Amino acid sequence: MSPTSWRGAVMAVVLSLCGCVGASGGALLTAALNTGIAVGASAASRSQGGCYASCPVGTTCNKTTGYCDPLPCRGECDPFQECIEERLTYRCVARSPGSGKIIVNPPAEQKPSDAPTAEQKPADPQP
Repeated sequence: MSPTSWRGAVMAVVLSLCGCVGASGGALLTAALNTGIAVGASAASRSQGGCYASCPVGTTCNKTTGYCDPLPCRGECDPFQECIEERLTYRCVARSPGSGKIIVNPPAEQKPSDAPTAEQKPADPQP
């Protein structure tokens, strides 16, 4: 029997069994079929280097283990914040620069102005 006809025969049996939804085994058969599909999809995802399941928000896929690992602070911090985890709680805090000095309002760059200073005198008007 060729692989194509074998596959067709298996599909025919599965579809005929799914059509026989009785009180005794219909739900069990449907659950077994859905579990088989889920296992196949999970195996396909993992074989391509992904996780076993799609990772929810706040987690990232660990390609080594195949599981979803939580991000620090579940990914809720802004780019200018860092996550501080203390015991069982976490919070986002503003980052401090490496020097330790925080400049709230940095001075604007001073450009040479056209206005005369005290040392300069305006030029005398020419007749």
